[in-house]
Amino acid sequence: MTEEQSGGAAPASDEDLRQIVRDHTQDIAQLRQDVGEIKLSQNNLRDEVIAMRAEGKQWRVNSDQKTESLQTSIDKLTREMAVRNGVEQERNRQSQERTQALRRLSLFFGMLCAILGLISTTLFSSQTFDTAFWGHFHLHPRTESHTHAKPDN
Repeated sequence: MTEEQSGGAAPASDEDLRQIVRDHTQDIAQLRQDVGEIKLSQNNLRDEVIAMRAEGKQWRVNSDQKTESLQTSIDKLTREMAVRNGVEQERNRQSQERTQALRRLSLFFGMLCAILGLISTTLFSSQTFDTAFWGHFHLHPRTESHTHAKPDN
């Protein structure tokens, strides 16, 4: 070394230089060991990140499958409810049709009975029809009137 390189001091002895080189060698060895540990830690972290990504993908796939299954169930339930509602609406419509038919039928029979009642009261109130119609029926035995009877002598 020159004086300018050493800062103006006397050159170092070989033994001092060897000690410095040994210290530097130990420092380099320690740095290499630290770098190796850091690389090992990085590899472990990389493996953990890869495992976490795989777990995340699997969780996402499972979640998507569950969501799809739930959506399928909801769709089936919706279709079933629509079918049931349609069937219920059809039943209600048929019931209303039957009710309307019964109302019409009862109205028809009511009007028929009213008309027949009017005709019968008109006919049966007539003395001529009454005698002609009811005169042929003998529901009670005929007895002669006591006013026209002859005494038994």
